[in-house]
Amino acid sequence: MPHRQYLCPECGTLAGVRILYGYPGDKVIKQAERLEVHLGGCCDVIGAPDRHCTECGHEWMSSQ
Repeated sequence: MPHRQYLCPECGTLAGVRILYGYPGDKVIKQAERLEVHLGGCCDVIGAPDRHCTECGHEWMSSQ
């Protein structure tokens, strides 16, 4: 999974990462430790945010 950062609409930093839902494997846990992704919990809810800012903690839904 490629590491991409997104512009946070709250603080304006390029520190946004994807939020991943579900039970993480070892590889995903290591990515989360490196702040490459954010773990969103075991349940994916419709309308749940899919981006997380590692600087300010803001979460948002991307416009895809």
